[in-house]
Amino acid sequence: MLARKRSYTLKSGDTLHANIIIQPCGTIEIDIPEKHQHITSELERVHFKLSGEDVLLVCNEKGCSSIDDICLHLSRRDAFDLNAVIDDVIKEYEELMSDL
Repeated sequence: MLARKRSYTLKSGDTLHANIIIQPCGTIEIDIPEKHQHITSELERVHFKLSGEDVLLVCNEKGCSSIDDICLHLSRRDAFDLNAVIDDVIKEYEELMSDL
């Protein structure tokens, strides 16, 4: 079971890119190089929210309260792709744990 990596262009006023790594241990790491921002969150703290034509990826950093949610604007296609990858990682992890 390996980490899954994805790169997306964010749907915001500026041209920003998000490099995302979904770890088998149940975490997601998001790097936004243009802002020198790194976000780490548990997968259970990540959800998607429709926002007009786009989808918001909402995540809560480790140790932060819900007031400190971080939202990333993704295209619908990118959001569906990321959601599928997250589901695959969760299923693989559950299968591994049940085999042990």
